[in-house]
Amino acid sequence: MRENLNTDIIMITIMSFLGFCIEDAWMLFRYSYIDNRNMHLPFLLGYGLLMTGVYYIVGTPDNIFGNISEGLTLYYPIDRIVYFLLCMLVVSAGEIALGTFVEKTGGYEYWNYSQVPLHITKYTSIPTSAGFALLMTVFMGHFYVPMRESVDNISADIPSAYIIMISALLIIDFISSFNRMYSCGGTNELWKLNVPEVRDPIKDLLHIQH
Repeated sequence: MRENLNTDIIMITIMSFLGFCIEDAWMLFRYSYIDNRNMHLPFLLGYGLLMTGVYYIVGTPDNIFGNISEGLTLYYPIDRIVYFLLCMLVVSAGEIALGTFVEKTGGYEYWNYSQVPLHITKYTSIPTSAGFALLMTVFMGHFYVPMRESVDNISADIPSAYIIMISALLIIDFISSFNRMYSCGGTNELWKLNVPEVRDPIKDLLHIQH
């Protein structure tokens, strides 16, 4: 039981860091800058919780719903298509829920996709949800399980104090960052690095189409 909890916490931490990197990579290529993504530490806890939840509830593309029942195994490529669509639905619902919650409680827009084609409300869109769903499908189908198995092999040897410290840091940073945004009624921008030489592939594509 302890080993599983340690593994989950470590995986949540890794996924949270990867989420931070993915968002900054998007900001870099879309808007030519990177920033702290409203957090004090380079971890976005929502990504860690989302990926861990998807693993336990949906499973992997090779074994749909494999962690909450005997498993619904689908054949390739149907399994990938179903998994992709489920991830799209989860991402869209999660973005709408979080964006609406922040706006209603904090009085500000956490993000706005109104300028993105095929947006559904200002908090989600088909292109962005599809992009995240594709990344999740590929990652969960090829990398998540081997990574989890590697973490599982070492998690039992990690002292409980370290696990508790990691958990506390993630939770405290999440709460304090959102409390700061709530208090000031805006984003928690601590640093921002402009990288103007990075080209925007989306704008280039739209320009070519016009």
